[in-house]
Amino acid sequence: MNLTTEIEEIKEEDNIEEEFTLRSSFSKWGPIIAVLSLIGITYGVQRTALALYAEQLYPGEIFPLGANFPNFLVFISVASTIIAYGLSKGISGFFSSSISVRFSRKKTLITGLSLLIVGSITIAFGGHLWALILGNIFIGGGLGFFFTSSMSALTDIAGTKSSAFSVGSMEFSVYFGSSFGSFLAGLIAGKSDQNFAGSFIFALAVAGVALIVGILLLRKVETVDLVKGTKQEILLDSTKVETRWSFRNIFKTPTLVLSYIGGHFSRIMDSIIVLLLPILLATTYGFSVLQIGAVASVFTLSWAVAMPITGRISDRFGRKISVVTGLIVEGASFILMIYAESFTMVILLALTAGLGTATYYPVLPSITKDVVPLIKKEKSLGIYRMLLDTGYFTGPLISIGLVYAAFNVNFLGSSHQANMLKFPFLVIGICLALIGLGFAFLAIETRPGWVQASYSMKHANKVLEVYNKLNEAFKAYLENDDLDCCSRTMKEAKELEREADVLVMKVTQALYGNVRPAPDDYHFYKITDILDSSIGHSLKSLRKLILLPRDKLSSKFNEYLKLEIDLLTDLIKSAAGALEVVCIQPLASHPIFDEVHKLEHALDKNNQKALKEIVTDEKSKLSSVQSLFVFQIIESLEIASNLIEDAVDVMKIVGLKHQVSPLVI
Repeated sequence: MNLTTEIEEIKEEDNIEEEFTLRSSFSKWGPIIAVLSLIGITYGVQRTALALYAEQLYPGEIFPLGANFPNFLVFISVASTIIAYGLSKGISGFFSSSISVRFSRKKTLITGLSLLIVGSITIAFGGHLWALILGNIFIGGGLGFFFTSSMSALTDIAGTKSSAFSVGSMEFSVYFGSSFGSFLAGLIAGKSDQNFAGSFIFALAVAGVALIVGILLLRKVETVDLVKGTKQEILLDSTKVETRWSFRNIFKTPTLVLSYIGGHFSRIMDSIIVLLLPILLATTYGFSVLQIGAVASVFTLSWAVAMPITGRISDRFGRKISVVTGLIVEGASFILMIYAESFTMVILLALTAGLGTATYYPVLPSITKDVVPLIKKEKSLGIYRMLLDTGYFTGPLISIGLVYAAFNVNFLGSSHQANMLKFPFLVIGICLALIGLGFAFLAIETRPGWVQASYSMKHANKVLEVYNKLNEAFKAYLENDDLDCCSRTMKEAKELEREADVLVMKVTQALYGNVRPAPDDYHFYKITDILDSSIGHSLKSLRKLILLPRDKLSSKFNEYLKLEIDLLTDLIKSAAGALEVVCIQPLASHPIFDEVHKLEHALDKNNQKALKEIVTDEKSKLSSVQSLFVFQIIESLEIASNLIEDAVDVMKIVGLKHQVSPLVI
């Protein structure tokens, strides 16, 4: 079997492992996705019908016939439904993390679904504006609880390497359902003489099904249960990082601050879409209720379908480019929409706006997952969801101010009404584009597109296997004087070294044969090359050891060798663990680096002790040549340990480079 064939086999094994992981985790994420899809349908009804239903219930019109200035009381009354929703959702999202930690994530999820039922009943049968406001308080609270907890659960299942994909899958399920809910809300209202109460009765029925499914299927959803047996489990033991990381670090980290601002403004735009877009399309463009539902469906459907794909792209190639591109595209699309009055153009721009949103939206919470220690992730996501969802609170207030501020604007349409309804889309669209530019210049990449990382980690684990075999070989000779067992085990170690060489070749191919230059590619190559070199020196020391007569070796030298190979094995084990954690979350690697430093000190101390014993040993039975071999054995093992230390130093460089959040080291 040649080297190329072995490389291809390793590649095939990687694909099998990834597919198996997705299948094996279906029982964990499947029920959550199912409930989110049902919730999405109820949410879609709300997005399309809420503003029109509120206007219908209030005795007046936002723009009375012949008036140039909107009726403030009607406008603020309609907006209050969204304000109540956003404030409630933001507050519940913030406290849901603390409630989950104290009582359990399962109880938080069921509480969220129960509040959704209460809110849907209130809106469907209240028949008054106050019922819409109260119902939205319950619905906002319920969705805040459920969305924050389900986001934490899904990112636990997928891990940091696929966190954007998991968020994208969550948003896909919600907004795929929402697109159908939007369309069905318009269809039900359009066929029943704009009976929006009927749309909310339909939403209530779907919410009831979601509650039943949630009670029956949502079982093991706690962090400890979801990460058990996965690579994420290594991050649970991060007490040392936790004690040195504070939530105040969020506001000291420009990348996190920008991601939170971007999320908040995305919700401001979304609230303006929910509040003003149906009214703009109905009053200024003359669209029917069915056409308005179609526009809302296209926006949410394009967003929903694309998010798992864009999330996967972000996990593979990095967060920064996705956020910058998405914010600018969404902002530009809504700016252009206010100049397009045909149904076709509005549909096309709703499509591009949805794709822009899909590009950045699942990435923003993934930045928190990348940066914050796992043990504090749920509370950090709670802070993110609070700042995100309070955009539904500030959005309507800002939109009201912008509508009235645009009374003298005359470049957006032929009437005061058109200018005033279009102006908020122009201003917030510009803000989104500016946040995107700020992210481009001020943010740090939290998920570099490391092409070689997986092969470097496989290589480090293969080197660990080699050292485990070498440990067996050394002890077979030193403890049992079993030369045959030692030689056989050394041969097995040599075979493992050859497998490691295949992975070195793969990393080298990624360095020199990849079309797209990957960040830190040379660093990963150096880590792999240095660790691989350490094997040769350790094998050299073992080959020389078996040439020495076992009975002529002093007991102190035997103890030195056994301790040295044990420490070397522990060192490579820590190095492999450090590399894995650096690739998952650089911040969490610092405790492992501390452990490596302690092992380095122990190895140096052991080497000095061995050299001193040999130099001062006047009863040595070894000849001059054999004594020279002893010094060379010590030297080879010392070189091996120094090489491993050098590889860890390169890992530390990578970790510090991508440690976005500050930490006292």
